[in-house]
Amino acid sequence: MFKKMKDYKIILLKKNNLSVREFNIFTLFLFGAILFIFISISIYSTEVKDMLSFYDLRRNQKNNRILEQQIKAQQNKIDVLLEEINSLKERDESMRKLLKIPSINDDVRKLGVGGSDSIRSLNDLNYLLPNKFDLDKLPRDLAFIERSINLEKLSYNQIESIANEKLDYYLHYPAIYPVSLKEARRTSRYGYRRDPFTKSRRFHEGDDFSGPIGVDVYATADGKVVSSKRYGSFGNYIEINHGNGYMTVYAHLSTREVRRGDKVERGQKIGEIGNTGRSTAPHLHYEVIYNDKHTNPNKYYFKVKS
Repeated sequence: MFKKMKDYKIILLKKNNLSVREFNIFTLFLFGAILFIFISISIYSTEVKDMLSFYDLRRNQKNNRILEQQIKAQQNKIDVLLEEINSLKERDESMRKLLKIPSINDDVRKLGVGGSDSIRSLNDLNYLLPNKFDLDKLPRDLAFIERSINLEKLSYNQIESIANEKLDYYLHYPAIYPVSLKEARRTSRYGYRRDPFTKSRRFHEGDDFSGPIGVDVYATADGKVVSSKRYGSFGNYIEINHGNGYMTVYAHLSTREVRRGDKVERGQKIGEIGNTGRSTAPHLHYEVIYNDKHTNPNKYYFKVKS
């Protein structure tokens, strides 16, 4: 067929002119076929390229969802660590208050001590995620945690050093709640209040903790029991001498588990909440006495024991 096509020609005559041009049909066919193939390849290449791009897009979206889940999981772990750091801060400040060490300034705590200098910005990676994340927050939080840990190490070294110097004094210093706050709650505080019996305004010389009969009552510091008896309106009553001018009182107990002359340690069970003596409901009446004067127990709670 191609041989026959070579035998045919197309002759073109220009109007009003004698010039003539002739074209071989086979040459025209060949040129048209090449042009058709070139156009087809161009169109097909574009479609293939689009298909590959769409595939890459779907694959990246899937990978990005996995990345998003991993970042969320890491952020949740970091949030837990930040809560622990805050809890350590509260304990640290409580111990400093107990040992009469100046508090660490909040600005110092926010800045921290030490840490890595290699943290860099990750803003240029935000576009990879389907939902926008503040990726800079992750390294900032990690750097803060690292600095805070370094700061707490320094602080606890100072606390340990001072505590060891005056260990005996602080063991005899009232420093915990006399009951677990999970089992009892403070219902009446030190200061003026309306007396539940006379309804008149009277000064209340301690704190009251209400709870079921039988809730454990603890000695708030090391010391020696100087009184354990039934004592008038106080009912079952215990008084402990802690030395250094400090005394503590525990009243309205249902049971007394120590006797006069017994030595006790901080956190040791000495009795149970009761409703003995002049009492309208089961509770513990607790007092702190310093140099023969009643003082507000609230300044002696240091969360050493909940």
